[in-house]
This record gives sequence, C-alpha cells and structure tokens, in this order.
Amino acid sequence: MKFLFTILFSFLISIYSIGCDSSNSSTNSSNCPINQSIGCDSNCAENPLQNDTCGVCGGNGSSCEGLLNVYYDVDVPIAGFQFDVDGVAVISASGGAARAAGFSVSSSSTTVIGFSLSGSVIPQGTGTLISLEIEGDSNSFCIKDDDDLVLSNIGGDSIPAIIENCNTIKYSE
Repeated sequence: MKFLFTILFSFLISIYSIGCDSSNSSTNSSNCPINQSIGCDSNCAENPLQNDTCGVCGGNGSSCEGLLNVYYDVDVPIAGFQFDVDGVAVISASGGAARAAGFSVSSSSTTVIGFSLSGSVIPQGTGTLISLEIEGDSNSFCIKDDDDLVLSNIGGDSIPAIIENCNTIKYSE
C-alpha cells in the first residue's frame, strides 16, 4: 500500500510540474516560468493586472504571438471607427468594447472598420477597442497616421482623435 501511495504521489507531482521548463530562467511573480499554465500562474488568475499587453503572466509585452489590442481613450461615445495599420497583416478583428457594444466589425489585411446598425455606441472612457489577430512582428505594428483614422459620434460627425504609442486612439479637442 505504501508503495502504491508513493507511485501515486510521484505521478501527481509530475503532473503538477508539466510545462515548467527548468531551463527557462525567466520567472513571473509566482516563481514559475513565464507562460506556465498548470499550477504556476495562479497569481495572474487572481490578479490579471500582472498580465502584459499580450496576456502573458509576468511578460514584458514583447511576446505576442499573433494577437494585438487596439486601445481607446475618449471623452465622447464612439458610434463608428475605421483605421489602417502598418507593419503587420490583419487576419481578423473581434472582441473588446466593439463586441460589447454589438458593433459589426470588418477587416482586410490593412483596414479595420466597426459600426453599429442599431445605434449602440462605445461609451466614453478608456479600454480595449478591439483585438486583432495579426501576421507579422507585433513590434512593427502601428496604426497609420492620423489622416487615416476615422471616429464618428452618434450623429455621424467626426470625432477628433490622435494615435498614441501606435496602438491607442485618443480623443483630442
């Protein structure tokens, strides 16, 4: 019986440590390798603010593998948006405040468009506007210059905005 318990205990310990690559010296706040998902990143589950912009627990924002968020910081509700990107190819666009508002979203490899046919809006404030699945180096991503950016209010009027840090659309009076 003691032998069976020892085997079972060893088996459970080995399952717990699956994915903990001891050769990886980078660690997150729970002293486990970055990207560890079994038993090691419970601190990130409890405190999502430890996740970087790529969603990696304890990461530094440089390890995005095909995903990128576009953020917004506006003082007026957004009824529609359109922007072009440089440096990567957009595969798809979804999620964020656009999804929460029920926006119809369309994308090509260089352009993302979102709007509502029902009149809903993205409320003023800050957050993730939309998440992009991309192909290419996320460090090369940038929303094209301000001339290619379109934000509109519920009346269809243009909302003045600028691009900050290549991935944030910010209201500018």
